[in-house]
Amino acid sequence: MDETERIRQLYERLTAAAQAWPPTALSHYEGRPFQALIAGMLSAQTREEQTIAAAQALFALADTPEAMLQLSDEQITAAIRPVSYYQNKARFVRAICRRLVTEDGGQVPRTLERLMAYEGVGWKVAVLTLATGYGIHDDITVDVHVARIGKRLGLVKPDMYAPPRINEELKQKLPRQYWPAWNGLMVQFGRAVCKPTYPQCAACPVYDLCPRVGVVQTGPRTFKDASIGQAG
Repeated sequence: MDETERIRQLYERLTAAAQAWPPTALSHYEGRPFQALIAGMLSAQTREEQTIAAAQALFALADTPEAMLQLSDEQITAAIRPVSYYQNKARFVRAICRRLVTEDGGQVPRTLERLMAYEGVGWKVAVLTLATGYGIHDDITVDVHVARIGKRLGLVKPDMYAPPRINEELKQKLPRQYWPAWNGLMVQFGRAVCKPTYPQCAACPVYDLCPRVGVVQTGPRTFKDASIGQAG
């Protein structure tokens, strides 16, 4: 089997399997740029369940930047308490909303450069916002799941850690029509099967297609990760 066929089968099998896995936190905000931006920022270094809980609590209070600015610091902080670094992120929520209202007419920017000028918004969140909010898929959002699984599948060099570089490497390997769904697939796959420390290889739908780079078998149905880098 050549690499093109292997990648096609990886994509098709994971797409089929993903129907049974929990949806990603950002899938709730497709076509909603403001919510995608805020939820994406909240998701940094945070589990999906906590991101969903915090985003839902916050948007129940206010779902526009103008309305968000009317909330008190205490209200914002209490709503997003489930996420990591919630105190810093509460400050980012207010800074993002203030800039949206005062500089961008309440409209979320459509370019990486403009988005990355916002406090608390790095490359990953900017790419995720464009993809989720506007359906702009010029890049592949690279988080810990995309980086870890890309290495295990042999699609990304083991010593590559910078998300923008991983993005470029994946874009050279994956057909463009796969780019929009790749991040979501890897998040679902990474949470359900290809876990960071003990991937469930015995239950993996792409076991026969995976070289398992960096994964070492330690016993029947038990595996551990040899050393996979983290990407924010």
